[in-house]
Amino acid sequence: MEWPGGAIGAGNCITRTKTRTAVHDKAIDRLEGRRDALVSAAVAHITKRAGAEPLYRHDVIIHGVRVRATTNSPHLYDFWADNWYSVEEWQTITGQRPPRDPQVTVYALGGVADQQEAAYYSRKTNTIVFFNTAYYGQLKSWVLGAVGRVLAEEYGIHSIHGACVEKDGRGVLYIAPTGTGKSTSSYGLMAYPRTRFHSDDWVYVRYTYATQDGRRLHPLAVRLSDGTEIRGYRVFRWLETQAASHGEATVQGLDLANQEVSSAVGALDVAAPLEAYAYTSEKTFYLRTNLVENFPLAAMEMLRSKLENVPDVSPAFLRRSEAMLEDLVEAIREEGGAVTEFFAAMSRDALKQLLARMIAFDNARAMLDIAKVLPADRVFTNPMEPTRLATVFLLRRDGGDRTVVERLPLPAFMSGLLIGETPERKREIAYNAYRAVDDEEEKLYILGLESEANGGDVYRIFERRADVPETLREEFELFRVMHGCCSTYALNTTLTADPQVKDRKEAVALTMRLIAGLVERRPQELRLSLDDYRTFLAEPPERAAVPST
Repeated sequence: MEWPGGAIGAGNCITRTKTRTAVHDKAIDRLEGRRDALVSAAVAHITKRAGAEPLYRHDVIIHGVRVRATTNSPHLYDFWADNWYSVEEWQTITGQRPPRDPQVTVYALGGVADQQEAAYYSRKTNTIVFFNTAYYGQLKSWVLGAVGRVLAEEYGIHSIHGACVEKDGRGVLYIAPTGTGKSTSSYGLMAYPRTRFHSDDWVYVRYTYATQDGRRLHPLAVRLSDGTEIRGYRVFRWLETQAASHGEATVQGLDLANQEVSSAVGALDVAAPLEAYAYTSEKTFYLRTNLVENFPLAAMEMLRSKLENVPDVSPAFLRRSEAMLEDLVEAIREEGGAVTEFFAAMSRDALKQLLARMIAFDNARAMLDIAKVLPADRVFTNPMEPTRLATVFLLRRDGGDRTVVERLPLPAFMSGLLIGETPERKREIAYNAYRAVDDEEEKLYILGLESEANGGDVYRIFERRADVPETLREEFELFRVMHGCCSTYALNTTLTADPQVKDRKEAVALTMRLIAGLVERRPQELRLSLDDYRTFLAEPPERAAVPST
């Protein structure tokens, strides 16, 4: 199930399965007793093997939700403990008392002879059960999905598969499928001044109202005078439509410091735009080692990190990658400082070999402390320190479309996320394969919407329908609120199709200039193609500036 790989970094664990298991079921609640049978199988294995194999139990806090994992995999335990804040770390860093009991429970066991390699999830009991797989990526993603369901349904907090960077005191969020440049765009923005790195893979967003005494309040629940309670994601639309006639109702919520507050509904400024605040999730980032292809200066800390599934490489791969590897070596040699010094004693061929190994397999991973790659004061390290979101990019990569960037009105923003088309023409609703939902039910439902729309507006049909699956209603109600808080754009990361662009490096640099310009100006109306995007880059910022919100 797991074994040591070729020596590299602080350890390199190879897992038999390197992607999600062939058998995976996020809808086991449909079968009465299925969850209990799976947990019983896990407990029976633990009891049978007690003392004969290692067993680890470790609680972590993920955005205030306590998650308990029990595993017999040294690799899964090692990465789990590194990835998240322990109960003690959470309390020390945030100053907040964590929940006493776990709200999500995980069993991840190998060597279970009477079970196939598989992954299961029960929303009803917030339980995850993995058998006979040690690939950490799937465990992490399913836990994030389970925590996300708890946060959305009970607290109205939006969990998003995305990356976030702060620029000039405002958050920039990238939502994107794999292979469209999410990491390139987020790390690339760090080359600009007045930026701080926030999140690499997952973001928690709270939508807040202003109170009359100047605070920001993220609503958790509204209680009416007759005892009726509206809770979680449903609160926002209720406040939009009912607040004026229920000023005496009480709204309970959280302020930006995560302290519980309450207010009369009439004391909220519901007419003012909401503000969105993003919080990070991971203590140490679990990210792809091929990040070094675009940011070779990360190689030093990556080679000090624990790694997963980094392969050996053949002479043929080295020959095919020669030009790229030479460029990366030059970037490292010319940088100066600690990175250049770290590799100074290494031969050019040895350095190329290491870089090639980190690039060769798309799903090779590192457990990387980003605060060791970037200056510590340019990284968010307190999971309860928010950044106010101002700009959201939906990234895509479609070489057949000459559109480079466009401002998205609500229907286009929502339809793009509903359909969630990847570069491979697959579907990932909300560009998020991690969601703890019945994927097939949702996809079939959206296909039905598309058929009914017949090339028209999918979202408008979605809004009219009364039979929307609850998980979709929950997710897209929060995206609707996001659109009202932020400037939203679709960005096609395909500037290599511009005949004036000589190589990928130049395409990335131009894309980053475009992103930086959009973040600074946030134009209200915009559509640029390969034919005219350079005119936007040539404009002085003040010509397209918009008031700060």
